[in-house]
Amino acid sequence: MRKPSVSDETLNRILKYLGILLLGFGVILLAIQFSDFWSWILNAIKAVIIPLSLAYIGALILYPLIKYLEKKGIGPRGFSLGLVFILAVGLIFSAFYFFTPLIIEEIKNFFADDFPVIVDYINNDLREEFILGTDIYDRIYNYISETNVIADTVDQFVPNLIKAVSSALLPILTSVAILPILLIFYLNDYEVINERLRAIVPKKHEKNAAELGSRLNKTVGAYLRGQLLLMIVLGAVATIVYKIIGLKYYFLFGFLVGVTNIIPYFGLIIAAVPPIIYTFIATSGPGPLLVLLVNVVLQFFEGNIFQPLIMSHQLSIHPIVIIISILFFGSLFGPLGVIFASPIAASIRVIYQFFRDLRKEIEQNKLNEAKGS
Repeated sequence: MRKPSVSDETLNRILKYLGILLLGFGVILLAIQFSDFWSWILNAIKAVIIPLSLAYIGALILYPLIKYLEKKGIGPRGFSLGLVFILAVGLIFSAFYFFTPLIIEEIKNFFADDFPVIVDYINNDLREEFILGTDIYDRIYNYISETNVIADTVDQFVPNLIKAVSSALLPILTSVAILPILLIFYLNDYEVINERLRAIVPKKHEKNAAELGSRLNKTVGAYLRGQLLLMIVLGAVATIVYKIIGLKYYFLFGFLVGVTNIIPYFGLIIAAVPPIIYTFIATSGPGPLLVLLVNVVLQFFEGNIFQPLIMSHQLSIHPIVIIISILFFGSLFGPLGVIFASPIAASIRVIYQFFRDLRKEIEQNKLNEAKGS
């Protein structure tokens, strides 16, 4: 009797996978039919997750300081928490109180003094200095004039901007209002909450879950604290250097360097574009090449001096991984995905390293048992 080419076990496995695949397609098709319902569910989940995530981030930044005060005998928890919270709120308020008027003043001066110059340059001098020649410039200008692409873009941009701001304003205000309350409760019962979360995990995995949670908190917390300090240092250094070379609006451009540094590798590039364009058009101050040189030097110092000194070595992730994370999570979650791509990548790296260590430990235990027997 001829032996079948496919065994019953293999055939059953293939049929099982086909059934799972068909069931998956059925679930996806059913979900598509109720897309409005799932969108409503996702928006509700997002409204909860955003303030909780911000509270978690704030707790990772502030909790080590609370523990430090308690180790120094400054307690109980409510007292040390109050000191840290008042200090954090005071620093944030002081930053807004002292720095916001300076930024607003420089923005007002820009639109009063330099914006008309830039508009005049675009309308008149840009044609003569256009790098591709006046003929190409005229063709582009005529195309823009005939198609009204700028007017249409502005007409679409303003309503879309108002709509986006209106839809995002309520969640932002809600998160800002709830965040301090969530943060206080989380910091006050930090250990209890983490213990309750670990209790959800089955008993046999509780030890591993506790170790993984500890590693994640340590890694992500170190990254966030280091990134915050790095933003302040780079923003301050850029502001001082811009002032030294005589760049107008040095405080605004320096502030831009600090804020955009939250985006690894791309932040300083984004921050360099406005001052370079401004110095290219401005009639006074440093030239664009000098500003470009300053930003290249800042990029060098940021990558080779500030980051190794401020950021922990355990967060060292290959630049390609960071760039892929920015592109991937940015496409999924928008600007928030870009901002938090690095801590998410660091978390994934910690999880991967944890399970790798766990597998090595299991293999080593098996090897020891084999030698003992």
